[in-house]
Amino acid sequence: MEHTVALQLVIVLAVGTALVGLCQRFSLSPILGYLATGVLVGPSGAGWLPDGSTTRLLAELGVVLLMFTIGLEFSLPRLLGAKRLVLGLGGAQVVVTASLFGLAGMALGLMPTQAFLIGVALAMSSTAIGLKQLGEQMELQAPHGRVAIGILLFQDIAVVLVLVTMPILATDAAHLGWVLSLSLGKAFLVFLGLVLVGRWVLPPVLHWVASTRSLELFMLTALLMAVAAAGLSTHAGLSPTLGAFMAGMLLGETQFRHQIEADILPFRDLMLGLFFASIGMQVNLNVFSAQLGAVALTLFALVIAKPLILVPLVRAMKHINTDAWRSAISLAQGGEFGLLVVATALGLGVINTQIAQPLLAGIILSMLAAPIMLRFNQPLTAKLFSRGRGDETLPAESCIAEASRDLRQHVIICGYGRLGQNLLRILTDEGIAVTALDLDPERVRQAAAADEPVMYGNAAQPGVLRAAGIERARVGDNSGRCGGR
Repeated sequence: MEHTVALQLVIVLAVGTALVGLCQRFSLSPILGYLATGVLVGPSGAGWLPDGSTTRLLAELGVVLLMFTIGLEFSLPRLLGAKRLVLGLGGAQVVVTASLFGLAGMALGLMPTQAFLIGVALAMSSTAIGLKQLGEQMELQAPHGRVAIGILLFQDIAVVLVLVTMPILATDAAHLGWVLSLSLGKAFLVFLGLVLVGRWVLPPVLHWVASTRSLELFMLTALLMAVAAAGLSTHAGLSPTLGAFMAGMLLGETQFRHQIEADILPFRDLMLGLFFASIGMQVNLNVFSAQLGAVALTLFALVIAKPLILVPLVRAMKHINTDAWRSAISLAQGGEFGLLVVATALGLGVINTQIAQPLLAGIILSMLAAPIMLRFNQPLTAKLFSRGRGDETLPAESCIAEASRDLRQHVIICGYGRLGQNLLRILTDEGIAVTALDLDPERVRQAAAADEPVMYGNAAQPGVLRAAGIERARVGDNSGRCGGR
C-alpha cells in the first residue's frame, strides 16, 4: 500500500513538473499545467491516480491556505479608498453578470440555487492569468488594466462570501431561513473568539516566536494558525474557509503579516496545485463528445457574452469605448475561483456531474485561450470595435510615460518591496512626488487598488526609466541609477 502511494506521488510530481515547466516555457499560467496533469493522470485519462479522499483532503487544505492569504491581504480602508472602481464597477460586474447568467440557467431548467452558483462561477475571471499577462505587457497601469485589476480584486472578495454560504445553500430550502440565522450566529461567535485570541493571545506568542529567530518555528506557527482557524470554523458547523479568512484578516493588521505571508506562500502554492490537479481529475474527456453543445454554450458565455455584459458597465463609469472593450476582452475567460465554485458545488451535491462536467471543460478551454486574447486585446479592439475616434490606449512604455508626464523633481523607487514601501511612505509624508517601478504583478495590483503610484516595469531597462521621467527626477540620472532600491 505504501509503495502504491509513493509510486502515485512520483507519477503526479513527474507529470506535473513537466507540464508546469512547459507552461512556463510558453509564458502560460502554471494553473493550466496542474489542470492538464489532473486530466492526464486521472480516472478519465491514463487512470494512474484515483480521485480519493486523501487527494481531496490535501486539495481542501490548499483552498484553506488560499483564503488565509486573501485575508492577510484584505484591507477595509484600502478597499474603501478604491470604492468607485472596486466596489462600484467590480460589484456591478459580479452582480449583473451572475444575475443574467443565473436567469439564463433558470430558463434552461436549472433550480434557482444551481443557477445562482453557476452564474457566480461564470462571472469569475482568472486573476493569475490576467495579472501575469497584463504585467508582462506592461498594461497594468493602462486604463483598461486598472479596470481589470479593480474587477478582479472584487471577485477575490466576492468568492469568499460565496464559499462561506455554499454549505447553507446546500440545505433543504424549507429550513433555509433557520439554517442561515444559525450560521450567522455561529459565524459571529467564531469571529468574536478569533478577535479575542488575536488581541490577547497571538501578539505575545508571535513576539516570542519571532524572538527565537527560528524560521522553522515561525513557519510552523503560521501553518498552525491557518489550520486551527479552519478547524474551529468546521467544528462550529461552518465552512473552513470562513475561519481561515477571518484569521488571515486579523493577522493582516499585525506587524508579522509579511513574514506570515512569505512562510505560507510555498505551502499554499503546492496545495493549490494539487487542488487544480484534483479538478482536472474530475473532468471526463467523454464530455467533449457526449455534451459538446453544453461545453460550447459555456465557452460562448465566457468568451462572448461576458464581454458584451461588461462593456456597458465600464462605459457607465465614464471610460472611453476602447478601454471598455480592452478590459472586457482581458476578462473574457473563466477563472480559478470559477473552478473552485463548481468543484465545491459538486462536492456538496448542489449540482450533479452532468451539469458540472461541461462547466469545468468550458472554463478550462477559456483559460487556455485567455493568454492569446490578452496578448492581442489591442489589435482585437482596434479591428472589431474601434470607430476611429483616436482614443486608443498608448503602447507599453508610453503608459508609464503618460502616468509620469506631470512629475518634476520626483523620486523614482526601483522595487516596491518592504523597503520601497517604507521609502514611498516617508517621501509622501514629506510632500515629495514619488513613482515606483516593480516587476511583481500581484504587488502592483495591490498598490494600484490602493491608488499608490506604482507601475509595472523593469527599472534595469533604460527605456522604462526614461518613460518614468528620470531626466526630470530629483534622484536618478541617465545612466540608469535611481533611488529606493
